[in-house]
Amino acid sequence: MEETPSNQQMYVFNQFYSRYYAMFAWRCTKAVKDDVVASGMVHDAFLNVWHLRDQLQAADIYTFLKQQLNKAIYNYYSVAKNRFHFNLFCLDDLAHPDFLLIADPEIGEEDKPLETYDHLLVKYQEQWLRVKQLIPNLSEAQQQMIRLCLKYDFNYDRIAYYLGGISDYVVAKQVEDLLKKMKQILTNEQKLQQATQKSGLTFNGALDDLQKNVMRMRYELQYSFEEIARELNMAETQVKLAYVKAYQVCK
Repeated sequence: MEETPSNQQMYVFNQFYSRYYAMFAWRCTKAVKDDVVASGMVHDAFLNVWHLRDQLQAADIYTFLKQQLNKAIYNYYSVAKNRFHFNLFCLDDLAHPDFLLIADPEIGEEDKPLETYDHLLVKYQEQWLRVKQLIPNLSEAQQQMIRLCLKYDFNYDRIAYYLGGISDYVVAKQVEDLLKKMKQILTNEQKLQQATQKSGLTFNGALDDLQKNVMRMRYELQYSFEEIARELNMAETQVKLAYVKAYQVCK
């Protein structure tokens, strides 16, 4: 005959759920930038607590929840399509997913009103929207690097092999520079507007792909010639020459 949960077990479970659900949901949302995914992670963790209610002591539940959610976040970012998101935001405050779940809650943190968490969730949703607006306005070379990172799961050896004539170290440095540049744009409202608005340039003649990329990076992203050369993996003199030729047909 199946045992029914005791009133004490139900009371302890409800106490932990009421006290920690909102906090863990906020922390997981901060990690994965998706409130629906985060909510599912936390519900699954509490479901595991309930399944193991006869084995877990009340003093161990908080640590168990952290372990479950750390594992869930790790598994989430083991999927290639989610890794770009993590690699971008880790430059901000996520050196590792565990960062969000290591420390015990500060005094009174678990008692914050839900409105506080809702406000923060909106903030991170808006932050990701800015990223999605920016990506299509990056140079072709930058967009290609993002696509390769997603396709090859940030495996720099495979990306270098695909590109040819480049080492995995150089690829890693280019990815790091790209993500840092994106962060600089995302945290500067003026640069973000410049990057996501259509260029005001008009053309009297046809530009080749190199000239278009140089002009876009120079005017829309406000890159220096040195930065453009590094992004396009070519000599700065070649970049300047392409710029001069493109400028002659622009007005």
